[in-house]
Amino acid sequence: MRLYERQSKLGVYHTFHRKNTVYVFKCDSCGDIFLRARSQVDPERASNDYKHVCNNCDTKKFAQSVGVKMRHIYKIDASSTKLI
Repeated sequence: MRLYERQSKLGVYHTFHRKNTVYVFKCDSCGDIFLRARSQVDPERASNDYKHVCNNCDTKKFAQSVGVKMRHIYKIDASSTKLI
């Protein structure tokens, strides 16, 4: 819930609230729990099928390490042109 204040035509201030939906993610890199607003997350990516990385971790370094693991699983060397 977020509280806001607005002024009416007669100059009286009124408070009102808005509900914000928040996703709770666990970072796949460091294991910390972090929050993201629903408006910032694509609905398809709000599942466990995708990797989630917090703002404290280096996303590019994490992506490289995941790529290395996948190449080891599929036994593909780094110079291969096959798509994973």
